[in-house]
Amino acid sequence: MHYLSLQSLLQQHFPQFSKTHKIPLYQHKTVRHLIDCRTETLGGHTQYCANGHVNGVWYNSCKDRACPKCKGIHSERWLLKTESVLLRCPHHHIIFTLPHDLNNLWVFNRALMADILFRAVQETIKLLSKDPRYLNAKPGFICALHTWGRNLSLHPHIHCLMTHGGLASNNTWQAPKKECLFPRKVVMMIFRGKVNAFIKKALKQAELVVPPNESSQQIINICNKLGRKEWVVHFCKRYDHGEGVAKYIAKYVRGGPLKDKQIKMMGNGYLNFSYNSHQSKQTETLNISAHDFIKRWLNHIPVPKKQLVRSYGLYNARAISALNVAREQHQQTAVSKPEILMWQSYLENKDQCNTCPKCGAILRHGEAVRFQKYVA
Repeated sequence: MHYLSLQSLLQQHFPQFSKTHKIPLYQHKTVRHLIDCRTETLGGHTQYCANGHVNGVWYNSCKDRACPKCKGIHSERWLLKTESVLLRCPHHHIIFTLPHDLNNLWVFNRALMADILFRAVQETIKLLSKDPRYLNAKPGFICALHTWGRNLSLHPHIHCLMTHGGLASNNTWQAPKKECLFPRKVVMMIFRGKVNAFIKKALKQAELVVPPNESSQQIINICNKLGRKEWVVHFCKRYDHGEGVAKYIAKYVRGGPLKDKQIKMMGNGYLNFSYNSHQSKQTETLNISAHDFIKRWLNHIPVPKKQLVRSYGLYNARAISALNVAREQHQQTAVSKPEILMWQSYLENKDQCNTCPKCGAILRHGEAVRFQKYVA
């Protein structure tokens, strides 16, 4: 049994998988990107120092949002940008989970259901934030969509990072009226009602694709049944700052739900997938066929042109003036655009060599190089 990269797994098993499974075009394109990533297919670039010493020719990256190899610097850039706007105040981490009864609806309406989930969370928080009983102010909150469980099961949920307080109409910082911010059950009931209402509205307006072997009435019945059940809305313990949750979100902004070191090939088309279980709090393993593993992983490829992270309230890009007023009250300077993290600095932060071994000068990218396969 040996470790297997996701790229190698797709190279070996996706051609056969695609012959027996119908998948959307955007998923085909993503798989193609990952298979070609850092290979001669994408060409390459030279790396040399200011003194002209060539230090190598490297294959280009695919830069796909779902690629584990390409996520490092992009996640770091997102984190730096997010940390530059976070208020120096306590924050809450709230997790809104979609019931698994709606998973089939999600599979056939990924983009629409994601929008419904984001909108339901946004409107729930805004409604309660305006309520004089709880806050009566404008908070800042960032929502990140995750669609997976630790074992790659379909588990759509949103991680929400929210300020403990907000900017009142008189431009003063308003702390919550209660220590708990919002009552969990009230949040759950409003969130539940909004998701169900949005689904029924989309169904009525023929915006929703009804899954095979289901009817519109069955979907309505599911929503009505779920309207009488408890939904999972989890409030983590309040944090003194927001950086920790931001770092957690950054890990999954790009690259998806797994790392190559989690996959081991067992032979006969089966593999061993290891993950940290939420339930047992231990490392567990899943023995699964390569085709079933690919099928699970495909569920979590981002839909094109859809943001996985969205900012609202004071953290919305259009609320920069209000955010600066709040920052002033927290003894913070006005928001300034952070410098773009360059790959040299990124590698230096990772304690990786980024200087010329011949003269010690800083390395930089050079001209693009095209590779052609040698044909005997």
